[in-house]
Amino acid sequence: GGLEALRRAAGPHKTLLGCGCPLGPALGLVDVMRIGPDVAPRWNPAHFNLEWPFRAETDMPSVRNAIHNTLTRAPLHRRWWINDPDCLLLRPEARLTLAEVQTLASVIALTGGALLLSDDLPDLPPERLRIAAQLLPLIGQRPQVPDWFDHATPTRLRLDLENATGHWHLLAWFNWQDKKRDVTLTATEFGLPEGEYTAREFWRGDIYRGAWTLKEIPAHGVALLSVRPANARYLGSDLHISQGLEVTQWSATPEGLRFRIERPGQAEGQVMLRLPNPPRSVTINGENASIEEAGEDSYRLLVNFYRTIEVQML
Repeated sequence: GGLEALRRAAGPHKTLLGCGCPLGPALGLVDVMRIGPDVAPRWNPAHFNLEWPFRAETDMPSVRNAIHNTLTRAPLHRRWWINDPDCLLLRPEARLTLAEVQTLASVIALTGGALLLSDDLPDLPPERLRIAAQLLPLIGQRPQVPDWFDHATPTRLRLDLENATGHWHLLAWFNWQDKKRDVTLTATEFGLPEGEYTAREFWRGDIYRGAWTLKEIPAHGVALLSVRPANARYLGSDLHISQGLEVTQWSATPEGLRFRIERPGQAEGQVMLRLPNPPRSVTINGENASIEEAGEDSYRLLVNFYRTIEVQML
């Protein structure tokens, strides 16, 4: 009744966002839907700053509860509506560790829903504002949740991506414990075939060949890997959380490599490449540039540009 009247009044070309709305009755009537409780500037729920009596409450505002619903309702995205996971909180004044902010950002980005920013952006420190920039443009795709039925709150996400650089997988593993953990991840637990892969962890920048053994993942932290075939030449970057969608043109031949990267606004970071031999020359937008060895046959290219760069290596 009421929702149908709102939909008719708004018309087919207006976007309706349901917030605090029962999910079932809104099916087919809203374009975007809040799929969990509000976030709050703290990990666990609390009332008047008192936390321990409310730790088991699943409906109270908190980052933990918002993430739980974002993960468990990820399959609804682009099937029923655009999922709204509520705000990404970045401000240092929030009672969130950097690892918890990275986890929230990873969940929002990989589940593909809306991105809302409620902080005063000009007041954010550059390193916190950079996290928001690394999510733009939005990936927007629906992920797989490999352990959706195995845990109350899933611990894994998988997103399959493709562009001119080839196919790759974004794999996220979440540490929901209240202490740091070491973890060894395998391709098969994310539903990938056994084989040789090269992986790069986004938040720390580490490269893995063979076993993916990650040390000291912080409490409530995330390991976010871009996983590619072992012979892939593009290994990822810290310019965009997808670690690949920033590349809009790519041409790799035995004689050299040429590619184009596009990012909104001013961008600074590093691009990781696998090269069979050290390049004789490197140019960025036609000007000479340098490249650093980063172990084995991997190289690190430092970039600082506005919106677009063209890179050529011979």
